Amino acid sequence: MKPFALLCLTFFCILFINAQTIEEIAAVRKGNGIYQQAEKMRAEAMQLVEKGGEVNTRLANEKFKEAAKLYQNAEIAYRKGMAVTKNFPKANYNLANSLYRQEKYEDAANSYKYIAEQKENDKSLRASAFHNYGNSLLKQEKYKESIDAYKNALKLNPKDRDTKYNLEYARQKLIQQQEQEQSKDNNDDKDKQENQDNKEQQQEQNQNKDNKEQQQQQQQQQRQQQQQDKRQLDALQQNERQTQKKVAEEEMKRGGKSKQEKDW
Repeated sequence: MKPFALLCLTFFCILFINAQTIEEIAAVRKGNGIYQQAEKMRAEAMQLVEKGGEVNTRLANEKFKEAAKLYQNAEIAYRKGMAVTKNFPKANYNLANSLYRQEKYEDAANSYKYIAEQKENDKSLRASAFHNYGNSLLKQEKYKESIDAYKNALKLNPKDRDTKYNLEYARQKLIQQQEQEQSKDNNDDKDKQENQDNKEQQQEQNQNKDNKEQQQQQQQQQRQQQQQDKRQLDALQQNERQTQKKVAEEEMKRGGKSKQEKDW
């Protein structure tokens, strides 16, 4: 985040720029004091992190937590400081800084953008606001939008090295993002094709299975029909044998009652 040398606002400066109430002025000054305490606490935590070690890490985490509470209190104070005077640029800028430190990047971006786009604001304030607006977008991985913000900052302050560096960094991140999206699209297309192939293969297998089952059913029906025809044929043959047997028996009966010639 790019700081701006307007955190310590004097009573005269505030009163001169905006007709704020006494309560608002007091709240903004209170917010400035709390914010400076938070920045000091955060810097101490960063130094402990650089030293390394388990004890330093634990102490650093405690200081980070304390700093987070201070940033939150600073946010509350700045909002009270603009309860009536909504468009006070310096208080808005400090509020945006507090939001950024709390990792409320979307809210911070909105505040920075509002300050940066007010052309009546101080030029260096607008440049810093555009720079930090770009940082807030960068944190949200909105690389294309952050590039535009950094370009606007450089229009107001062309010699700012930090902004130039961040602009180039955002460009590299955008290229990586586009490559990842392209790779993802290719993988999605490949997955879709594989899914389609698998679907068609499954359909073909199901069709083959249906055809096989249908063929088996037809074969079973044919066997059943053949068995039924055989039973009918056997029945007919049996009837025919019984009929022939009856006819033979009848003929034998008639032959047994025939009159024989006497032998004299």
